[in-house]
Amino acid sequence: MSSVGKNSLIMASGTLASRLTGMIRTVLLAAAVGTTGIAANAYQTGSSVPQIIYTLISGGLFNAILVPQIVRTLKSKDSKKHLDKLVTLSILILLGITVLMMLGTNIITSIFLSASWTGPQRALANGFTLWCTPQIFFYGLYTVLGQILAAKDKFAMYAWSSVAANIVSSAGFIIFLVLFGNASRQPLDFWTTDKIALTAGAWTLGVAVQALLLFIPLIRSGYHFRFSWGFRGIGLRSMGHVAVWSLAITIMTQITSIITSRIASGAPLAANDAFNVAGNGSYQNAMSIYILPYSLFAVSLATATFPQISNLIAERHIEKAADVVNRTMRSSSLIMCFFTSLMLALPLQLSAVFLPSIDGDQMILMSPIIFFLTLGLPFTSLVLLAQRAFYAFEDGKSPFIIAAVQSGLMLIIQIGAWRFANPRVQTPLLGLAVSISYMLCIPVLLVMVYRRFRGKFRIGKFVVTHIKILIASVATYIISELTSQGLSDFLQFNPQTAHGRFGWFSAVIICALTTIVAFIVYSAILLVLNTHEYIDGMNAIITRFELDRIPFVGSIVRKILPSQSSDITSTNE
Repeated sequence: MSSVGKNSLIMASGTLASRLTGMIRTVLLAAAVGTTGIAANAYQTGSSVPQIIYTLISGGLFNAILVPQIVRTLKSKDSKKHLDKLVTLSILILLGITVLMMLGTNIITSIFLSASWTGPQRALANGFTLWCTPQIFFYGLYTVLGQILAAKDKFAMYAWSSVAANIVSSAGFIIFLVLFGNASRQPLDFWTTDKIALTAGAWTLGVAVQALLLFIPLIRSGYHFRFSWGFRGIGLRSMGHVAVWSLAITIMTQITSIITSRIASGAPLAANDAFNVAGNGSYQNAMSIYILPYSLFAVSLATATFPQISNLIAERHIEKAADVVNRTMRSSSLIMCFFTSLMLALPLQLSAVFLPSIDGDQMILMSPIIFFLTLGLPFTSLVLLAQRAFYAFEDGKSPFIIAAVQSGLMLIIQIGAWRFANPRVQTPLLGLAVSISYMLCIPVLLVMVYRRFRGKFRIGKFVVTHIKILIASVATYIISELTSQGLSDFLQFNPQTAHGRFGWFSAVIICALTTIVAFIVYSAILLVLNTHEYIDGMNAIITRFELDRIPFVGSIVRKILPSQSSDITSTNE
């Protein structure tokens, strides 16, 4: 199996384990604080602030500047010395940002909250934010150390250490539930420091464990970190222009994140109904479900291919790099469009599967948010992969232009929803704003990618493949919708029966059977259309797991799948 395929599989398996344990954590979180009400919205706001800042740092400063330098540094003569300087600089930057955020907790949190929140309500959100803010440092450290391991082609601990974070956080929620039970409707004075520490503090401790575990494979690989001061000669000066563009992207993304949080946190209060209107808690929990295939596949592909793309570009193999980016984008769309077709037909059932601790009314509030977010799933993945390609060129301007188009479109839709829509539907419309903005920026993205690779990016192949995927996706959605509705009627699954053990088992059965039917339909259409990416991907999976050696499976595989497609390129996968 190719190195990229192997590394993608390692990252995907680790992400799957992380998401499964993360699902358990989310269930426990919902059982402890719910998904609606002041406590749920305060927790989601407080815990999302450091994650937003980490995402901005990771997508901008680290991926745009430090990661390409790490790849180049490992090839230099004084690699150990330069790498120590890069890690030292990263630690200083992260520590500085974390301390500033902690000192400005009240100000930072108020930016993300609606003006309608009272003083005591804001104090609770501030408490959650303060306990979660150290995550910025540990998330960043995890990113830097993980990219060093990726550059050394060691992905296992990088992919799996996040499982430890979920275990530690889940332990905190279990202790909280044993001691205090469900606190979603408790008064504000219930939330004392010890209770905030058990929920938010345990999550921060888990993130710290996740980052520190990466030192184990680093030491085993022969790298022993030492603080090294003085940052001349490590190539950062040439990346200064990238840093400026990354900062601009950070500002734009931050604005849309702030507006999303303010509108979502204010919608229940504007409607005078704290528990029956979707707020920030509903939005963030819906986001955690929507993001599963994105983080499992798109992020894994991007992480596994980024070092390879950076190396090819550094060695001036532009055409090979273009082939890798093009193929990765097509493969990503192949996967993301399948999940889009499936998830659009199962929003209520997915809410029941992943959050069995909430009632049917809360699931109804989450369902339209999941639906609208899912519409943009394939497009967000393409934007991620394109950004990584631009950063490999040390190009910060192109990602800025893409982010400007996407953020501008999202801002217009957000403000429109806030000004003209009923508060009861404002939060779902925020999900629609995300999807539409990513959809509309794709034409700009493709033109820029084509130009960046000097015409070597095969746009025709990209378009033809996506037409095939679109045909398969539309048909798959229709069949999935009919299947899920039929099964729901048969099992009497509805919002009134969705809560509880029977509801959970029914939702699992509906999701599982619909997934099987959807996969068969999707696969059949792609095979009829002779979609090379699907054929190659399935052959790789069959070879990797030796499925063709199973007598019954092997005979079916040989009849259905060609041994390889005619689209195999000379580029090393």
